[in-house]
Amino acid sequence: MMLVLLVIVILVALALQRYSVWRAENCRDIRYECRPSVRACEPGDVFLVFSNVKNVGRYPSPTLRIEERFPKKLNVLEAEEYDVKVLTNDHRIYNSTVIVRGRQQVKRFLRASISERGEYHFSFAEMYAGDFLGLNEFEFLRTNDHTIVIYPAKIENGDLLKAFTNAGDEIAMKKLLLEDPISVCGYRDYTGREPMRRISWTQSAIRNELIVKNYDPVWQYSLTIVLDMQFHGDFDRHREYQEFCFSLVRTFCEMLEERMIGYRLITNANITSGLSRFSSTGGKGGSFSRILYALGSAGNGCVCSVEQLLRDVCIENRQRDSIVFVSTRCDDQVRRALDMMREYKGGGIVTLYAEELFPQAAPNPDDTEAKGEPTA
Repeated sequence: MMLVLLVIVILVALALQRYSVWRAENCRDIRYECRPSVRACEPGDVFLVFSNVKNVGRYPSPTLRIEERFPKKLNVLEAEEYDVKVLTNDHRIYNSTVIVRGRQQVKRFLRASISERGEYHFSFAEMYAGDFLGLNEFEFLRTNDHTIVIYPAKIENGDLLKAFTNAGDEIAMKKLLLEDPISVCGYRDYTGREPMRRISWTQSAIRNELIVKNYDPVWQYSLTIVLDMQFHGDFDRHREYQEFCFSLVRTFCEMLEERMIGYRLITNANITSGLSRFSSTGGKGGSFSRILYALGSAGNGCVCSVEQLLRDVCIENRQRDSIVFVSTRCDDQVRRALDMMREYKGGGIVTLYAEELFPQAAPNPDDTEAKGEPTA
């Protein structure tokens, strides 16, 4: 009797083993998706990462061991449903184990942040399905294409912000002088930021609220920002200079938006296959969001030389527009390109170089004393 029972147990175990091997080898019904809760955000902002495993088949899945590839710079703040984290050269790997019943979806999430500008991919997951006896483990891959973009950090340096404010006020005054009262193309509500001269008293009386004039867009762009991302020497610091340039442009654009100053941005940054062009009339609308997203997703490289960039700016730019040129450093190539532009425009170019504006680290008192130099 015991022998018969033992044979039955063995046969049942073999049947379960065969079935589990078949299920492990055929995980076509398993779906995977990993996505952040926001499309883009500021550096250091907390967001959620949703990780979903779904079984679209009728039968339960075997025990799945999942290794998910998250961005290496992801700072995970809370991850109760994940047990082990592993760092590689390219990814941060989080391990978890799930069993998904038929027609069921398992949802997990973690809280995280990223402190550096860039576009980050939640790329793929490797899943391992084991058999009933734990003798074999079958691997299969599930791809994922969701990303998050981190905007360039806003510069908080007081002296630099003051210089931006002064430049913005000067541009705003020049814009008022350029606006043609005949070029009114519409009206909108008064926000409190517009000058009194833009208020339409006739329309305000008709609508019983303050209304301001909208000028034809051709008059609203009084400034062109040119961002050059070409390498101009100092390889060791080129990357941080590039990041500082992105922050410079983001900070300046935001200041213009707050002052309702229209501007254009043209850059050879690695955003598309050619030069990238943007424009905004101010007010932090959709155009500004697109500019922030482009600056955040740009790669560290360029699509053409500074000469080609400024040549295109000269072709597109009107004589009266002011130019703000932003680059990492000033070398002979930059000087030649700027001389060419000045010859065409006759002046009106402001240059901002990361090498000159980048905040320098304070000297270490210990190093000063070690050199025998007097300390304050």
